[in-house]
Amino acid sequence: MDITKAASEKVAKTSDIIAYTIVLNVTSGPANNIQVTDVLPAHLNFVGFGNAPSGGVTAWNVSTKTLSWSFAFLPLGPVTLTYEAQVDSYVQQGAVLTNNAQVTYSGLAVPKSTSVNVTMAMSFMVHVGVYNEAGELVKQIWVQQLSQQILSFDLLQQPTITSLHGQVYIEYKGQQIATWDGTNSAGDPVTNGEYYVKVDNVDPFGNVTTVSQTVMVSRAIAKVTVNIYNEAGEIVRHLYSYVDDPSNNPLSGIQFSSSVIQPSQTSSSNGTVAITSSNGLTLVWDGRSDSGSIVTNGQYQIELHATDGKGGEQIITRSVAVESADKPATNGNVFAGPNVLKGGVTSTLVQVHSSVNYTLTARLYNTAGELIRQAVTGQPGSNQVMLNVNGMASGLYFVVVDLTNAQGGSAGHQVTKILIQH
Repeated sequence: MDITKAASEKVAKTSDIIAYTIVLNVTSGPANNIQVTDVLPAHLNFVGFGNAPSGGVTAWNVSTKTLSWSFAFLPLGPVTLTYEAQVDSYVQQGAVLTNNAQVTYSGLAVPKSTSVNVTMAMSFMVHVGVYNEAGELVKQIWVQQLSQQILSFDLLQQPTITSLHGQVYIEYKGQQIATWDGTNSAGDPVTNGEYYVKVDNVDPFGNVTTVSQTVMVSRAIAKVTVNIYNEAGEIVRHLYSYVDDPSNNPLSGIQFSSSVIQPSQTSSSNGTVAITSSNGLTLVWDGRSDSGSIVTNGQYQIELHATDGKGGEQIITRSVAVESADKPATNGNVFAGPNVLKGGVTSTLVQVHSSVNYTLTARLYNTAGELIRQAVTGQPGSNQVMLNVNGMASGLYFVVVDLTNAQGGSAGHQVTKILIQH
C-alpha cells in the first residue's frame, strides 16, 4: 500500500480554509486493520471530515490535534480520504505549515508516511510606530511582513505610562506583537503628553491602511547628569541616568559607596564607586575616562546635576580619590605612591620610571606656594626619594622634584601632587 497527500493550495492567507486529500493505493492484495493518522501543525484548526469510504471510522482528538481513519479491510485500488482545516487569523508571513500523515496495516513493520507544505503568503508590510501630537515619528517599535492587515489592536495594561519603567503592550487577537516603554528612538524618556500608537499596513502596490490608538504619558521623572573632573578642572567622564521623581527631589539621600577607589585591569575589587539616592538612582564610576582608559591617580570631583520634571535643578559635588596600581607615571615622569595618604600613613615614595639613573631631591609646597618641607635627597642614582609628611594637616600639596644625572648635572625638575586625609 502506498500513501500520498495533497492540499488544495500551496500558498495561503490567514483564515483560509484548505482542503486536504490523502490517497491510499492498495497495490498487492487486500489490506487488513488499516489505521491512518494525520497531525495538524500549529496555526491549522480542524473544520471537518469529508465523506469517508464505506466501512471507515473517523475520529478527531482535539488535545493532540490528530485526525484518524480506521478500516478493517480495504480492497485493491485507490481509496481517497478528505478533510478541511482553517488557517489562524494571525500567522507571520513566510511561515510553512507542514502536515504529516502515516498509515499502518497488518504485516507492515514500519509505518508509511507522507507530508505536504503550505506556505503563508507575503502580502502586507506592517509597521507599528509611536507618534507625538505633531505627527512626528517618536519610535518605530515593530516591523513585519504579514499575510494579512492589522485593522484593530488592543493596548494593555493601561493606555497611560505613569512611571519611568511603565509600558504599554500592543496585542492583536490575543497575541502580544510589540511594547512601548515611553522612550524615543535614542532610548531617552519622552516628555509628558499625548502620543499615538499607529499601525500602517502597506500592500504590494504601496497602498497604506492605518489604525491608531492614543497613549498618555504622565509621570514625574528627573534626569541626573554626572560630570567627573580631574584636578585641572577638566571633565574626564560623563554619566547620566533617569529616575522616578514624584517628590521633585531627585538628589535626596545621596550616598557614595567609597571616597577612594583602586581601579585595575585585572581586578574589580575596590575599583568602583556607586552613587545612589533614596528614590532609586544608581550610577557607578569605574575610575575610567570617556575613552575607557583608567584615569591617572589623584583627586577627582564628582558633580551631580539634576533637573526635575518641573524645571527645578539641584547640584551636589563630592570628592573621590583614585589610587590605581595600574597607573604608575609614564616613563620619565615623577609620581608619588601612595599619592593619597590616609589612615595614619605618614610617608610616600617619590619615584621616576626611567632607564637612566637619577638622583631625586624633593621639596613640599602647599597650594599657596609656601615651602612646607625642606629638600630631602634620595640615594644617588636610585630614581627615588622617601618623603615624610608626619604632622602635616589634611589637604592638597605639591611635590617639586629636581633630577640630577650621574655626572651631577641637572636633568630638570617636575611637579606631582599628594593628598593628605586625616
